[in-house]
Amino acid sequence: MLKLPEGNFNKTFLARMQDGRQIIARLPNPNAGRSQCTTASEVATMDYVRDRLNIPVPKVLAYNTQASTNGVGADYIIMEKCPGIELGRVWGDLPGKKRMEVVKQLASFTARLSKASFPAYGSLYYSKDICDVHGIPVDDTFTVGPTTSRSWLDDKRAEVDIDRGPWKSAEDVVNATMNREVACLNKFSEFPRDRQQGIFNGPGGFHPSKASKSDQDEPTRITGIIDWQGVHLSPAFLQVHYPALIEYDGPVLEGFELPQLPPDFAELDLTAKKAARELHTAQTIWGLYQIFTQKQAPDLLRTLRYRDTLPCQIMGLVGSVFDDGEVYIQWLLSQLIEPDIWKQVVPSDTPCPLVYSEEALSKQKEELAKWEKDIERKAGVITEVGAYTGWDGAISPEEFDIVSQRLKEAKSAFLNSMSESGSESLEEREK
Repeated sequence: MLKLPEGNFNKTFLARMQDGRQIIARLPNPNAGRSQCTTASEVATMDYVRDRLNIPVPKVLAYNTQASTNGVGADYIIMEKCPGIELGRVWGDLPGKKRMEVVKQLASFTARLSKASFPAYGSLYYSKDICDVHGIPVDDTFTVGPTTSRSWLDDKRAEVDIDRGPWKSAEDVVNATMNREVACLNKFSEFPRDRQQGIFNGPGGFHPSKASKSDQDEPTRITGIIDWQGVHLSPAFLQVHYPALIEYDGPVLEGFELPQLPPDFAELDLTAKKAARELHTAQTIWGLYQIFTQKQAPDLLRTLRYRDTLPCQIMGLVGSVFDDGEVYIQWLLSQLIEPDIWKQVVPSDTPCPLVYSEEALSKQKEELAKWEKDIERKAGVITEVGAYTGWDGAISPEEFDIVSQRLKEAKSAFLNSMSESGSESLEEREK
């Protein structure tokens, strides 16, 4: 048995059977989620997605959620090893046409997920494994129970006595989320403000835990979607997203607009031409994903586009006030007092209930400017380290020394740049 590199939430082992088969044994760390519920929901979710939606997911061979009596002393899952290599490792090497084949598969999988119908929001369980006494049956096999989403557990949220579902409506989910954040703010009033608005705590890019694997010999064929821990049932407008593989830096085209190379493309130097082609390819793949999604699940595409609207941004940020502070969401809320904007949000004669004084609006602009500056500084440090937006600090053992050195250098450069005198170096201050 071989212990695989450890992630944030699990210990994973690879075992080879006498017949040559390889299996994965995985034990959740204490920070993975609520004992019993997290593992029970993950197993049921994988089974549902594999059996009911025909999406390639590793088959669970055995599992146990009774850590106190099972002899292992922990919950565990034993499953088939998903064949292939991580798609993200070969994505950059695939030519445009092959990327399109992958995107078509991803669109098909997300369309199937979006069409699955459930009677409530929360997390999926086998009916026999439901962790709490209350649950809402899906059928004879599955039941919707309390959520296992880490957003309901992280940063001491697990210690608060709140409604964790299941919920019967999107309104119930949003209200429960607001009540959760208020409860945390009330119970943990000493939560430091600089933790909320500091340089390393601004919003980052969304990095889903689910990863794709592709066939090693035929990398355009997706062999499996792995890591379903913490996956939950939530209103689509709060959690749908474009696949991380197709995200890119650059302008996003509106609707189904066709990407174009720059008018002066022929006059560009080789470096600029390469960058223009890469942007053109990325925009093409982004557009194709929308076309494939529109054909199979038009409601899903409408939801993806709705996420960029002001109401959806506000509802999405409600669940992060305890972590990220109120600066950005307050600024978004202040936009609602503009009559033209309010009419777009609430198309009726209902007056906007929010009132802001000129002094309050001025203070919000000042705090927002500081907040944006912090985000800019954060991005600069992350770039110097060579990490990605939203990086949580996890690195592979092979990269530890080099990333540690980069981090040390980035810290030194940052502190020197923030020196009030502009000439006093970090070394001089530490003498």
